[in-house]
Amino acid sequence: MNDKKYKGLGTNALLNAIRNGLSIIFPLITYPYAFRVLHAEGIGKVNYAVSIVNYFLLFAALGISEYAVREGAKIREKHRQINIFAGQIFTIHLTMTLLSYSALSILLFCSANLRPYRELVILSSLTIIFTTIGVEWINTIYEDYLYITVRSIAAQVITLILLFLMVRNEEDVCQYALLTVISGGGVALMNLFHCRKYIKLHLTRKLNLHIHMKPVLLLAANKVAVSIYVNSDVTMLGWYCGNYYIGIYEIAIKIYTVVKRIMAAVYTVFVPRFSYYVGQGDTDSIKRMYTRLVSTLTLVVVPAAVGLIFISEKVILIMGGKEYIEAVPVLQILSVGLIGAVFGGEITYCLNIPLSREKNNIKATSFSAAVNILLNIMLIPRFKQNGAAVTTVISEFCVFIYCICSFKDIKEYLDFKKWRTALAHAAVGCVTVATVTVCVCYVTNNTIFHIILVLLFGMLLYFAELLLLNDENVLEFIKKLRRL
Repeated sequence: MNDKKYKGLGTNALLNAIRNGLSIIFPLITYPYAFRVLHAEGIGKVNYAVSIVNYFLLFAALGISEYAVREGAKIREKHRQINIFAGQIFTIHLTMTLLSYSALSILLFCSANLRPYRELVILSSLTIIFTTIGVEWINTIYEDYLYITVRSIAAQVITLILLFLMVRNEEDVCQYALLTVISGGGVALMNLFHCRKYIKLHLTRKLNLHIHMKPVLLLAANKVAVSIYVNSDVTMLGWYCGNYYIGIYEIAIKIYTVVKRIMAAVYTVFVPRFSYYVGQGDTDSIKRMYTRLVSTLTLVVVPAAVGLIFISEKVILIMGGKEYIEAVPVLQILSVGLIGAVFGGEITYCLNIPLSREKNNIKATSFSAAVNILLNIMLIPRFKQNGAAVTTVISEFCVFIYCICSFKDIKEYLDFKKWRTALAHAAVGCVTVATVTVCVCYVTNNTIFHIILVLLFGMLLYFAELLLLNDENVLEFIKKLRRL
């Protein structure tokens, strides 16, 4: 690999973390505004429509992006091959998009239950075509995270401005639904032009379906299962409890999703490089890199989950106000799920996909989806949004536990001694975060100031403790900073 051509993984992870970090800063402005203007009922309507669209988005996308990144990363330096491959993948994706819209049109025409949501569903469905023409997988193949970061910042700024201009009262539900996809449209068009830097994208009749479709469908089966336990909570809350409870659940799930995306931003940038090493048969590099990745995320995600549990009430009050106070236990429950989600994601994305072990992912997520649906039926009617949160947490851990148990040769890719050390250091961080949070309660009652103090002193003390413990991940991080 020409290292000069591709940024270091640390730089890519940092850029991706910045991008997803900004996805916290902007929601801190947009979500509180939207939740207060539209109220729980309006937010519930929009997200119910989105949950319906997500099933058709899944059908259009299949496992195309994941497959494209995995296989494209192996041949990205072979210009002719990658151009042929990209043309075939783009054509397949566009064909599936047209079929997906046809199916959605039939459902909207035939279903009486969806008539009150028809306009919201149509607006939300624009994300299907935007995802297709956006060809995000090309940027990922070439590890172009600087462009992805800059582009995302621009899109979020524009969305923020439009939100204040277009959403002014609780009747502006459709305008809000449009805003959730309009920035994606701009990003998609920018991507379509930007990708010409790497590939001459074109449609083709020679699709080589016998080569592509089996792995695409295997990856798609995994995404179907994931989608079931991600979207079924909202769908079933709508069926059993109504839009209000979707709105209460949604504020907590959005906060949870944003934090989870920041964690995922670190490991997703490793997928193209893992795929490259798999193609080279370089197991040693994979083990070294994967061990460092798992250890680093362990140091971050475990204390972060504990911290979020302690400050959940403050976060909910900032995001939605007292109207959404019922979401506090929901967020506290979901915080536990962060640990299972991140550890599960590390295995499913960073090992199973590059190693072409999609079947393990399918089995894990199918099992989790089945558990999720069964528990939703049992818990949502009685415990409403809290029951939905419990099923999500259990599903996240089911994926992780199943994957780790079925990965017979996991020791070839993970140094368990180093991981256990990271877990011990993370436990120290949990105690530190909990102690700081309790102490800050005696210092201030101001919600925003409370969160700032917890984050500031919690991170500083934890970082100092890791230095005293001679944590090799922190020491390596400091070395890299000195080289800059």
